[in-house]
Amino acid sequence: MKRNSWKFIALLLAGAMTVSLMLTSCTAFMKEPALETVSTGGAPLPSVSGFMKNDSINAKLAEEFSSVAGRMQQLADDSDGRLRVEYSLDQTGSGLFGGKYRVTMTLTDGNESIQLKSGEISGMDKVESSGDDGEWLASADLAEAVLYMKRLGVEIASDTLDVKSTEKNAVDVFLRLYENVTRREPDISLVKVGNDDFLKKSFLLGYIDYYGSDEYYFSETANVYRVAELAAKAMTVIERDAFGRQSETVTGSEFIAILKTLHTAMRVHEQEQAKGLWSDLGTFISQDVLDKMELTGDPFDRRDAAELLGRITKNGPKYSMKYDDRNLERVVDATDSIWVRRAITHGFMNYYGDSNIFAPWEGLTVVSAIPNAKTYLCTRYNDWAYSGDYAWDGDLTNGDVYISALKIADYFSGRPEEERNFNVHTVINDRDYNWFFSQRNTGEFSSINCMPTIATMASHWYNQASTVTPEEMRKRGGGTDAWTAYELRYALAASDVPYLVEDATLENIYKALDEGKIILAQYSDRKTGYDGVPGHCYVIYGYRRFRNSGTLIVNDSDSLSYRAQIFGREQGNGDEIDASFSIWSISRFVDDVSVIG
Repeated sequence: MKRNSWKFIALLLAGAMTVSLMLTSCTAFMKEPALETVSTGGAPLPSVSGFMKNDSINAKLAEEFSSVAGRMQQLADDSDGRLRVEYSLDQTGSGLFGGKYRVTMTLTDGNESIQLKSGEISGMDKVESSGDDGEWLASADLAEAVLYMKRLGVEIASDTLDVKSTEKNAVDVFLRLYENVTRREPDISLVKVGNDDFLKKSFLLGYIDYYGSDEYYFSETANVYRVAELAAKAMTVIERDAFGRQSETVTGSEFIAILKTLHTAMRVHEQEQAKGLWSDLGTFISQDVLDKMELTGDPFDRRDAAELLGRITKNGPKYSMKYDDRNLERVVDATDSIWVRRAITHGFMNYYGDSNIFAPWEGLTVVSAIPNAKTYLCTRYNDWAYSGDYAWDGDLTNGDVYISALKIADYFSGRPEEERNFNVHTVINDRDYNWFFSQRNTGEFSSINCMPTIATMASHWYNQASTVTPEEMRKRGGGTDAWTAYELRYALAASDVPYLVEDATLENIYKALDEGKIILAQYSDRKTGYDGVPGHCYVIYGYRRFRNSGTLIVNDSDSLSYRAQIFGREQGNGDEIDASFSIWSISRFVDDVSVIG
């Protein structure tokens, strides 16, 4: 080998040793990279240590993250501390002069995170950014809603938030809300309509109505009124199924809280002209209004609620109602309260059932308070729509719907764990054959054949071999008028159906059902003699008892218009009625019920 070749090899070895010494020296000089968060002008920024050129790297990181960090910190501040900005540092590779790292920025609520932006650090001071800049997060409410939907398993693409929401998407969001808050899936075993579980659950919870077909046509858009309906329905069924509060009365303060919650869930869609109206109303729905009222009733009743809503309307934001007190005399069975008459005349509160009755002395229950709050808010929005150029049926975006669901979830988030109801006691004394009869098309007396028809149901329930029809049962009881309990019990005896007469109390009804019996009950949820119809009747054959409330399961021979056909059964077959309302409507009309079995 030539001398020059040895010299070349020696030079290579010396160079390698030099490079090795340099790398060793660099490695010894650099510490393992670490990440800190520093605040500059209130906005948190990432700061790394352990690189040879920290100042240069951190200056570039600050340049890349400062604008989005400022916006995200504003969201965190607006969320009252529920959101925070965080950074993480992860090694992504290695290089000649050390590792490659990624700094990632997220917005988090402590459970889920939204990844917003990242910066790739390579070499000594090279920073390349990628990811979203967060401009699509227009508000803290929207950011929280996106995180909440992630917890429900819904990944949100930022470019879909401003898209007009379809009705189906809105129903799906509120269905997920129900399952998340109640921690259960709806039991769809009795639902006989709907071509998939989504439709069955939606029918069961009342998010959509059954129109006589297994299919359901969803609107291309979800408007303010539709989302308000879904929000109110979600609150009602969650109260019932998670907290057992269907028949429990609400306090005045809780009614204020319900109003505020639904108001917040609805006001996500604010047109430029209407912003002040919604905001002013939200400010005015306050405890101060309630405190100024002289409440004497205990509990807070429908008359009290009517006065509260009337005072809010009279003294609230511009375009408040200028009362026209003419025609108030058309309100029947409602006391002489001017507030009650105004509430009915101007559509602030619902009647019970389909009748012209308000029952102001009744405590305002959860099952009636929430729909009434929704009715009032929708009426006010509608008033504004007529007072100015506001779109009452304005379409909502996906983001709006997510925020609405989040606001409802917030309403329940503070409830103590011990308030949850996990044990729903159900008794259903049904038969494995059909014993339901409708009074419609039962001959000359169809319109007044409710009592003969429930007697017929009792006969078939008691004896599967019974062949009696409502027309034949009427002949056994006699008469050409509407029956009383006298004709009913005469017909039962003539049909060999044993019965006992019990006082009309909820305790007696529960006791009879627990013993495997059924109850025939007359009731009236309208003013006696109203439209010539003094009352109606149904068969009670089951109940569901929650922690503080219950529902009765009934067969109604001529189900009234406000109880729709459900679950693929005939209208009136298997209706579920609030137990408190049911016993009120029975005991205000009669003193006793007939127990069969």
